[in-house]
Amino acid sequence: MTTQPEALRMAERLERYDAERSGYAKHCHKAAAELRRLHEVNQELLEALKDATEGLKIASAGGGVDFYAYAKTA
Repeated sequence: MTTQPEALRMAERLERYDAERSGYAKHCHKAAAELRRLHEVNQELLEALKDATEGLKIASAGGGVDFYAYAKTA
């Protein structure tokens, strides 16, 4: 079983695809690069979500935060 993310696996397959004969090499390499870029963005967003979730857990454990009141002052 592989632990490699699907987007990265697909990117590798696109780059290995014998596109030279079919004339799609440029498109395959661009698609592979975009999959890798989007995977990286996704990882960053997941990390930010994890951090935000942890912050909310800490805030609620300490008696909570009135986000409605906070939003009115911001």
